Amino acid sequence: MAKLTPPLILTLTLLFTTPLPTKGAFAVEYRPIDRAVAMDGDANRRELAPFQLCQECRCCATNDPNNCSSMPCCFSIDCNLPDKPFGVCAFVPKTCNCTSCS
Repeated sequence: MAKLTPPLILTLTLLFTTPLPTKGAFAVEYRPIDRAVAMDGDANRRELAPFQLCQECRCCATNDPNNCSSMPCCFSIDCNLPDKPFGVCAFVPKTCNCTSCS
């Protein structure tokens, strides 16, 4: 059996403590799955008129909340509701006493 001399101990220590570069051991390899295509976002969109609906609702006078009556109201879709998560939408009355929601 060989004697453990200081140069041999140093060599063995460096051999076991120095990381050896191995292919793929620590590096993550990325490769494209499909070719990326830049698109103009406005080219695929169409402009839609706001969706509105005319239905009965209860409207109250602004200066007297006890003075309320039922009348036709314009409802529209609102997706920016307070205290609701993103993506929750609802029909919200926008105007009272309407004849047409255009």
